Amino acid sequence: MQKYVLLFLVCCKLTRTQYEHINGKQDREYDSIYRPQMNFRETVPEYEDPDYGALEDQSPAASRNVQQTSDVYASFNSNLNVVTDWPDPHKRLGQLSAVSLDKDGNVVVFHRGDREWGAESFQPNNVYNQRALGPIQQNTVVVFNATTGKVVYEWGSNRFYLPHGLAVDPENNVWVTDVALHQVFKFAPGKGNHNPLLTLGESFVPSKDAHHFCKPTDIAIMTNGDFFVSDGYCNSRIVKFSKNGTKILEWGRSTFQGYPPLQVPPPYFFSIPHALALAEDKQLLCVADRENGRILCFNCLDGIFVMQVHSKELGGRIFSVAYAPVQDGLLYLVNGPSLTSNKAHISGYVVDMGTKKLVDQFTPNEKEFSNPHDLAVSSDGNQVYVVELNPYKVWKFVKGLNNTLKNKEDDKPIIVDKSATSAATALGIVIGATAVVGIVVLAAVLRMRRRGRLRSGYAKEYTMEYSKLVDSS
Repeated sequence: MQKYVLLFLVCCKLTRTQYEHINGKQDREYDSIYRPQMNFRETVPEYEDPDYGALEDQSPAASRNVQQTSDVYASFNSNLNVVTDWPDPHKRLGQLSAVSLDKDGNVVVFHRGDREWGAESFQPNNVYNQRALGPIQQNTVVVFNATTGKVVYEWGSNRFYLPHGLAVDPENNVWVTDVALHQVFKFAPGKGNHNPLLTLGESFVPSKDAHHFCKPTDIAIMTNGDFFVSDGYCNSRIVKFSKNGTKILEWGRSTFQGYPPLQVPPPYFFSIPHALALAEDKQLLCVADRENGRILCFNCLDGIFVMQVHSKELGGRIFSVAYAPVQDGLLYLVNGPSLTSNKAHISGYVVDMGTKKLVDQFTPNEKEFSNPHDLAVSSDGNQVYVVELNPYKVWKFVKGLNNTLKNKEDDKPIIVDKSATSAATALGIVIGATAVVGIVVLAAVLRMRRRGRLRSGYAKEYTMEYSKLVDSS
């Protein structure tokens, strides 16, 4: 019996040593590289970015070739019902890249007119390759009445080259990103003169410093005027600015920079931070980490990681995230066509931040979305809007009555807190050691049973003690 106990203790010691080594190494790396840097010194060496264009918005032909699956975590009779014939079907739109709500309740969308993001849109160094086409001639910002779906007003002609992100701040200013220009703009409310109030970045110049971006994806604006930019496709970072455009801090590093594949990266690694959502009542900024298929939430004051939403049930790619301050806080997200074996319904999902559970799933008319790119939700959670790249469609969902969750298999949490984000290697070691411990205990139990020493009462006591050994709480 002594030799089994000795083997057990050795396994536990090795497991603990490896676990602490891996986590200690990660913590040192976070402190030195990936956590928010307040002094703006470049801590990551320069690198040549791959062309992420092929990972971007799928062309109609490409999206049709993406294989989809019917496997899904749970079946829902959704609380969100699609509104047909909304918006006005007579309004022609191009690829829809972004949607937001203004303080009057209007729906503001950003589209690309006759322009599409294709394989030839960018050079390998991320410089826009179709500048000779000139800016998009159509109005790219369209404001719809949320009730009637009629166009209230529109603007943005002859200004943008490849629209991407859009957000409306508490003062009704409109903020946008253009991935071809590598710039971020702030515009005054209304349909009047739309010369930008603020411009960040140098037109057509991709780079990485306090004054340049490379294909920025989205913006989120706090009530005090500070704002965040997800500098998404090349730089894989989040940058926080003051109201006047002065850089405050940044964090993030690309997953493509050597992190092992098929492992969940640490929280300060991004693989295209694609969309942002502010939950100011919780002091959180949540990021749709697109190609890692997860939502990462950080403290919006200092950029420190707080929590993540990650589950194979959501698929391998998360395109956008939105937040409604109702109940204990609800996160809304949309996934997209998967490029890996991790597939799920292309749907909208709702996660309760209080219970840490998936509480709803919504699709248009019980069919999958084709290629959703962004979503927005009203502050009361009663209205949700989703825009798609293909087809060129704006979907409106409203909260219905007498609809309940059905066929829910279990209540597995899908939110992983900070303590659960260790490397997959450490997890594998723990699982392997646990298996060895189980074999050792089983062998000991069988041996004691053969000797007649294992009585029923003693078995219960031993089981309780063993559960204490493996309790992770």
